[in-house]
Amino acid sequence: MKFPSELDFLQSFGIEPVEVDASMAYCRYVKTSNNGASELDFSFSAVSESFQVVLRSAGQEMVSVSSENASLIEIRSTQRGSGIHVVFDTPGGKSEAEVTLEPNLYCSWWYLRD
Repeated sequence: MKFPSELDFLQSFGIEPVEVDASMAYCRYVKTSNNGASELDFSFSAVSESFQVVLRSAGQEMVSVSSENASLIEIRSTQRGSGIHVVFDTPGGKSEAEVTLEPNLYCSWWYLRD
């Protein structure tokens, strides 16, 4: 699984991991919205090839999505700004996630059959 370094996240979004486990190649990041009303908590592990997102509003968890078989995480422009793009190896289809971190928090996740 290919993924950006901690320095890449710091340079691109000004965020540092809130949790790291080197033995699992695991990193967890939290990005708060500009108005402070919501936050997007995302994490990944290269060992378990997983990617997770939790969206909170006013401290309440609103959405939690997780998937295994992540093969690529890259920092790039999204349809709504800048963030990360995640590709999953899924038999019989194509699965991806797009997480926008700037200017506004947003996440879309999809699976399309071949």
